[in-house]
Amino acid sequence: MSARTPMQVVAGSLGSGKTTLLRHLLGQELGRVALIVNEFGELGIDGQILEGQHLRLIELPGGCVCCSLAGEFDQAVEELLAGMGPELFLVETTGVAEADALILDIEENLPQVRLEAVVVVVDADACCRFPQLGYAERSQIEVADILLLNKIDLVDQEQLVQVRTRLRQVNAQAALVETSFGVLDLRLLGGPHPARPTLPASGHAHS
Repeated sequence: MSARTPMQVVAGSLGSGKTTLLRHLLGQELGRVALIVNEFGELGIDGQILEGQHLRLIELPGGCVCCSLAGEFDQAVEELLAGMGPELFLVETTGVAEADALILDIEENLPQVRLEAVVVVVDADACCRFPQLGYAERSQIEVADILLLNKIDLVDQEQLVQVRTRLRQVNAQAALVETSFGVLDLRLLGGPHPARPTLPASGHAHS
């Protein structure tokens, strides 16, 4: 049996910094990448400029990959595997996606794929201004392998401690990585992770 293709899912509320993170990741040496986005407009990346020999971008608009578009998502993955043979899948969901449903779909219906990490981008500033987590935001945080606490440059140290504590109350296991402008070392996402949700400790992570 051939090796399964790694997949990384990027979730988070609208405006949290998913676009910036993906742009940063796509600027790294990733090999052949298949990028599947739920809403092309929400992502804000010009696919015609980005697409080339090593990148294919597919949009699945008008619904959510975690539920109403699950069949289209599976089909897109299978077509990319057959036609492009990507070395990595990056999947960007809408801000209201139910990440647990997407994880279940990937693990049950896409045996050719290995889900390496679910990265949930959290806006530190918004968490301070609106401390009550909504249902979608909480459900995404609960299933995250990596919590990317973004925009830490907009909060002070006391606020940062409060946000860390709030996130740990929802998910005590995920790697917690703090960043500004979505700058993330790709090695935190990929690499020889034996299985989800266990990730190696990182010098940039807070337990």
